[in-house]
Amino acid sequence: MSIYMMRHGKTAANEKKYYATPTEPLLPVDPATAIKLKDEVAALCVTSVVTSPYLRAKETAAIVWGRGAVAEEPLIREVNLGALEGRSFYDAYDLYGEALEPWIDDPFNNGPPGGESLREAYKRAQAFLRIAKDDTLYISHDGFMRLVLAALRGDVHSFFDYKLNNFQIIEIK
Repeated sequence: MSIYMMRHGKTAANEKKYYATPTEPLLPVDPATAIKLKDEVAALCVTSVVTSPYLRAKETAAIVWGRGAVAEEPLIREVNLGALEGRSFYDAYDLYGEALEPWIDDPFNNGPPGGESLREAYKRAQAFLRIAKDDTLYISHDGFMRLVLAALRGDVHSFFDYKLNNFQIIEIK
């Protein structure tokens, strides 16, 4: 019995280096890649798929899962970056300047304006680990998945130790 997480597919935000919004769609996926991904998920022998409520996670589920309904779990949404969403870091800095300094200096205890700190999102990762179900694939986001890995390690500060690629699958239990 295992629990898996998959990072959503590639978006324009990933390519152009800006912070995505919840409605950011996937870029088109090559049909051969889609078949390969569907086969990888089938090989996991999971019985259900659960996604973040964000569009890119739901679109990823539509590509990799064709064996029934897909549920949503709000806990596995991406770290809320508030005022940064939809902007590059530099554009956000031009707009918010010094208001971003607490977040830049200590993202563990401070969020960007209107966003959440890594410690706040880490608590969601811990809560997710308490409810995660066996034989399930959870489709989520880079930041949140890194926080899940940090929670498994028991140290929010290990967040920056991880790098996850689009469509990457990790076994968490």
